[in-house]
Amino acid sequence: MSVKGGQLGDFHLVQSGIAGAGHKRYIGERFSCRFCGRSSETVTFKKKAHAIPEFLGNHQLILNSECDSCNEHFGNTIEPHLEKYTLPFRALAGVTNKARKTPRHSDKKIGALQMDRHTNNLTVTLSDDDVVKFGDRNLISWGMERKPFVPYLAHKALCKIACSVIDESFLQFFEPTLDWLNPLNTHDIGITPTLVVETLTPGAKYNSCVYRLYLRNTNTFPHCLFWIAFGSYALMTVVPTRLDLKEGIDLLSEVPYVPDSRSEEEIVKFGHQVHVEHDFSSREFMSLPHEVYMKFSSIEEATPLHTNVKSNIDIT
Repeated sequence: MSVKGGQLGDFHLVQSGIAGAGHKRYIGERFSCRFCGRSSETVTFKKKAHAIPEFLGNHQLILNSECDSCNEHFGNTIEPHLEKYTLPFRALAGVTNKARKTPRHSDKKIGALQMDRHTNNLTVTLSDDDVVKFGDRNLISWGMERKPFVPYLAHKALCKIACSVIDESFLQFFEPTLDWLNPLNTHDIGITPTLVVETLTPGAKYNSCVYRLYLRNTNTFPHCLFWIAFGSYALMTVVPTRLDLKEGIDLLSEVPYVPDSRSEEEIVKFGHQVHVEHDFSSREFMSLPHEVYMKFSSIEEATPLHTNVKSNIDIT
């Protein structure tokens, strides 16, 4: 399985939406859990189950058809790994978390990094003054180190989001993934490589969480792509469907990138998208580095080892 540029070809958009702040919106049938299959006769539905985790910026899209037991299970087992994996993206873009605050990143060389979403200023406190490289025209770069996470579980959390935002009429296609997500089952899904594509769109900033789900009915794996964007970043991954289990399926496939929706003028001004592909099939803890390249309207050194970068941030 490889990734290529171009259009989506025989993939068709079947679900899309935006989730941020604002009035609550609800998905699914109440009191019937789409993950474990239990009803209000045996489990409770008292908690507000967010279809997309709040740490990705969703404070309004609620999944009715998720019981409290499954909600707690996902929150304790798979979502923490997605939270750690996405932290650099969210910290750089100022995506608000469950507490409605912008997250703070730190590692061995960066004491603290946080975006002020009100002023669009990014403050970086350095533990090592050699970590940031200054270039021409206010261009700087550095490396960020994620907290250790399990890629397999982070991918599983992305698939859980896909199965949460999808309309009930499409759930039949996702029976293998729903069985895999069901805490009452021991079924496993092994996809090698487990494709996760990071896409940086320079100059763009999604103020809300944007998602799209694509399906195709062919004899080629994969049959479903899930794409979710927040800040200046997007993630795309494969979600297993029952179409993937048919006989005669071709496992050698080229997967397209989601096309860049910016105008030609924006692309010329800010630059082309940057795609980074990962295999998330590993079940071992790993710390994945993230290289950052940014251009700022101004940079000032506030105190020793403390840099305050001003507004009009362009992640390149």
